[in-house]
Amino acid sequence: MNCRILLSSILLLLSLASTFAQQTGTIRGNIKDAASKEDIIGATILIDGQNRGAAADVNGFFSLSKVPTGTYTLKISFVGYKLKLIPNVTVEADKVTEINTFIEEEGSTLQEVRVVGKKLTNTEVSVISEIKAAQQIVSGISAAQIGKTLDRNAAEVVKRVPGVTIFGDRFINIRGLNERYNTVMLNNVFTPSMETDVRSFSFDVIPSNQIDRILVYKSPAAELPGEFAGGVVKIFTKSIPDENYLTIDASGAFRDGTTGNEFFQPQSGSNSWTGFNNGYSDLPKFFPSTADLKQIAISNPQALAQAGQSLRNNWTPVSSTALPDMRFTITGAYKLIDKEDLKLANISAVNYSNTRTTFDMKRSDFGYTQNQNSEVINEDTKFNDLQYNNAIRFGALHNWALRLNQNHLFEFKNLFNQMSNGQYVNRNGFENGGNWNIRSLDQLYRGIYTGQLLGRHYFNDERTKIDWVVGYNNSFRDQPDYKRFRYSTGGGSTPVLNVPFGAAQTFNLGRTNIILDEHAIMAGANLIQKLVLVKGAKSEDNKELELKAGAFYEDKQRQFDARNLGYVRANSELFNIGALPIDQIFSPENINNTNGIKIDEQTNASDSYSASNNQIAGYVSGNYSFTKKLNVIAGVRVEKNTQKLNSYDISKSAPINYNRDLTNVLPSTNITYNFSEKSLLRFAYGKTLNRPEFREIAPFSFYDFVNNRVVAGNSELQNAEIDNLDFRYELYPTPSEVISIAAFYKKFKNPIEVVFAGGNNNNITFSNAESAYSLGMELEVKKSLDKLTGSAFLNKINLVFNGAFIYSRVSLGAVTGANQSDNRPLQGQSPYIINAGINYNNQKKNTQVSLLYNVIGKRIYAVGNTYAAGYPDWYEMPRNVLDLTFSKEVLKNFIIKGGITDILNQKSLILQDGNHDGTFDSNTDQVIQSFVPGRVYSLGIVYTLRKD
Repeated sequence: MNCRILLSSILLLLSLASTFAQQTGTIRGNIKDAASKEDIIGATILIDGQNRGAAADVNGFFSLSKVPTGTYTLKISFVGYKLKLIPNVTVEADKVTEINTFIEEEGSTLQEVRVVGKKLTNTEVSVISEIKAAQQIVSGISAAQIGKTLDRNAAEVVKRVPGVTIFGDRFINIRGLNERYNTVMLNNVFTPSMETDVRSFSFDVIPSNQIDRILVYKSPAAELPGEFAGGVVKIFTKSIPDENYLTIDASGAFRDGTTGNEFFQPQSGSNSWTGFNNGYSDLPKFFPSTADLKQIAISNPQALAQAGQSLRNNWTPVSSTALPDMRFTITGAYKLIDKEDLKLANISAVNYSNTRTTFDMKRSDFGYTQNQNSEVINEDTKFNDLQYNNAIRFGALHNWALRLNQNHLFEFKNLFNQMSNGQYVNRNGFENGGNWNIRSLDQLYRGIYTGQLLGRHYFNDERTKIDWVVGYNNSFRDQPDYKRFRYSTGGGSTPVLNVPFGAAQTFNLGRTNIILDEHAIMAGANLIQKLVLVKGAKSEDNKELELKAGAFYEDKQRQFDARNLGYVRANSELFNIGALPIDQIFSPENINNTNGIKIDEQTNASDSYSASNNQIAGYVSGNYSFTKKLNVIAGVRVEKNTQKLNSYDISKSAPINYNRDLTNVLPSTNITYNFSEKSLLRFAYGKTLNRPEFREIAPFSFYDFVNNRVVAGNSELQNAEIDNLDFRYELYPTPSEVISIAAFYKKFKNPIEVVFAGGNNNNITFSNAESAYSLGMELEVKKSLDKLTGSAFLNKINLVFNGAFIYSRVSLGAVTGANQSDNRPLQGQSPYIINAGINYNNQKKNTQVSLLYNVIGKRIYAVGNTYAAGYPDWYEMPRNVLDLTFSKEVLKNFIIKGGITDILNQKSLILQDGNHDGTFDSNTDQVIQSFVPGRVYSLGIVYTLRKD
C-alpha cells in the first residue's frame, strides 16, 4: 500500500508536466539615479499584474529569467524615488530584452507609493533585510544561499549559520551549547522529536529543497519560547510561489570506500526500497505479551519453544554491491487563482533518496589504576568495526495559501518525512581479556507529520496585526528487531557463540523491540497594536508605542514501549550447538528445550513509560523609539509547564509518578541604536530555562551497541536556569552584504549534562551541575568583491566568513565535584566554530561555483569522573571540512550541478587525555573512536518547466 502511495504521488506530479511547457525569455538591465547616474542598489523591479520581481544588485543590475513570451509593463520603485512605469516590454522566446533606465528622486514631500506584490523571503537580500529589521539578535540562511551548496538536508544547511554546528550528524549546537539548549520551530510551532535518548529535533529529516529560509534567534524576547540558551531555530518551508512551475531534480553520488564495494545489510523483505516499515521485522501478530511469555516459560515449555520458532530468525545479513547514492525530487507549484487581490496557490513536493555508507571504525576503551604512586593505563577494549548503513528517505510537502486581499492571508502547511536505516555492524577485537566477533543487525524507522493552519490579518490601516496558528504533530520511532550476538574467537579454536546460563543477557545474545509514538496539539496567537502617543507634523514624526501580546498552548503525549528478548541454553548439560554458524543455531529444530536455545524475556516494568507535557504561556511587550536612533523593547513571558511521567523504578521496587508543575516568569529587554541606515548596535538581556526531556527522567536503561555503553535516565533532574547578555554591532554596506561582530555572556544554574555514571564507566546518565558560565564573540562577513578590482572575474566573487570563539567553565559543587570532572568546559561546547566560503556567481552565464570550509574546536563528548584513578573526559576532535560545488545552465531550463563533499577527508576522532598533560594527540593519547567518513562525488540535473 505504501509503495502504491509513493508511486501515485510521483505520477500525479509528473502528469502535470505537460501543462507547464511554454516558451520563455529574459528581461534584464540596469537601474541608475537620473541625476547622479549612480547605480540604485536594491531597487525593486516588478512585472505589473504578476507576482514576479527582482531586486537590483550592487551594480544596479537586475535579471528576470524564465519570463513567458508576451508584452508587459514594468514597475520600478525605490524608497525616496518616483515610481516608474515602463510599458510595452516585449519578451521573445529564448531572447534577452535589455531595459536600462533612470529613476528620479521625489520632491520635498515624499508621497506614499504602494506596490502590490508578494514579499520575497528566500533570497539572500530578503533574509539579510529580515535580520536587519528584527528586534532580536538573529542569524540566518536563505534558499538562494542553500542552492550554492550540495547540502541535502536541514542538518547540513544550518551548520553554515554563524555560531551553529551539528552534533551526531543531525542535532544542532548553537554558540557551542549542545542540542538540549536549543529550541526548534517549524513554521512557528514546536517541532516533534523522533528520538528516544536525545531531547533535540532531528534536522536530517527535512530535505534542503523544502526550505524557504532558516532563522536562528540568539537573544530572548517575550514572543519567543522561554526554553533555550543557545538559540531558537525557526525553519520556514516554501509557501506561495512566484510563478507556476514544475521542477525535476535528480542526482547520484559516488562514495569513497562504499560505492562499488561489497555491502551488507539486514534482511528487510519486499518493498523495503520505499523506506516504509513493511512489517517484515515486526513481532508476530499473536506473539505472547511479556506477562504471558514469562508465564509460559514457567508452565509450558512446548509453547515457549513455539514462541521462539515463530520469530523471524534471520541472523545473517544480505550481501550485495553498494550502488551509487540516488536522490530524486519533483516539485510543482501552481496559482489556481491569481487576481490583484484574491490569490489561491499550492506548492507540493515529493522527494526520495537511497544512500549507502561503509565505515571502518577503530574503537577502544581504557581503565586507569594506581600502582606504587604511578598511574597504569590498561586497554580494556579494542575493536575494529565494519559498519554498513543503508538510509532511505521519503518526504512530501503540501502547502496551500489563500490571500483574500492585502490584509488577510491564510496558509495550510503539511510536511511528512519518513526515514529508514538498515545497519549491520561486524565487530572484531578483544574485551576484558577475551577475543570476540560481535555482530548487530538493526532496522530503524523514523518519521514525522506536522501540519499547521496559519492566518495573518491587518486592520486599522495596518496599525493592528493579528496572526495565529493551530498545529498538530505526530512523530514515531519504530525499532522492531535490534539483534546482537557474539562469538568467542580466542585460543585458535572454533568460534563458539556466547549463550548465557540461567538469565539472558540481551546485549550479548538477544533482540530488542522499541516503539515510540508521540502526538502534540498546539495553538498560538499574537496581537500587535501601534499606538500614537505624540502626534507630529508629519506621520513619520509621530511618537508611537508598539504593543505586543500573545498566548501559546501545547499538549504533548508520548508512549514508549520496549521489549528485551534474550536467549539462554535450554539445558546447560545437554547444550551442544554453540560452535555452529548463527543461522544454524537459530534454525527451528535448535530452538527447543533440550540441547538448543530458548527465549528468556528480560523486559522490566522500567522499560516502558507514558509521559505528557502541557504548557500554557502568555506574554506582553512594548516597543518604543525614544529618538529616531534609539529603540527599546521590554517584555515579560510567563510559562506554566506541567511535565508528567509514569513508569517503574526496579532499583527501588516502586512506581515512578513524576509530576513537575512549575510557573516561570521570564523578563527580557532588547535595545537598538541606529547610527545610520546602514549600521546599528544591539543590546539584549533575557532570562530563559531548560527543562529535562522525557527520556532523561525515565528509568529506562538501553544498551547502545555502537558506543558500547548503557544509557539510563535520572528522575532527580532539575530545570536549568540561564541569564543571557548579548551585544552586536551590525553594518550593511549594501542590501546583500553584512559585517557584524557580537559578544555574549550566559550564566547557568543547574545545567544538565551527559556524564559517566558513578564508578561504572560503561554507564551514561544525565546530571545537574551546580553552575556554569559561557562567554564568547561572533564575527560574520558577507562581502562582494564587485567594484573592488578591475577584473571582470573577481567582480563576480562573494566572500563569506563567520566565526564564533567561546569560553565556558562548569562548577559542580562540593558533593558532585568530588566525583565528577570539574573546572572544565560545558559538555558539548566548542571553543571555536569557523565557516568560510568563496562563491563565484555569473548571472549572465547562469554559472555558479562555491568553495566552502567548516571546522569546530574540540568539545567534550561525555563527561568523565574522578573515581579511583579517574576516568578522563571524552573529547571530539576538530575536523577540517572542505566542499566544492558547481551549477551551470547548459540548455534552456536545464541545469547540471555537482561537486565534491569533504575533500580533505580527515579522520573523525574521539580522544581521552589519559596522561593528563592537557594536550590531545592521537599518537600519544587514548583513541576512543576513529574513522574516515569518505569523500562524496556528486552529479545531478535540474529541469524546470514554467507556465504563467
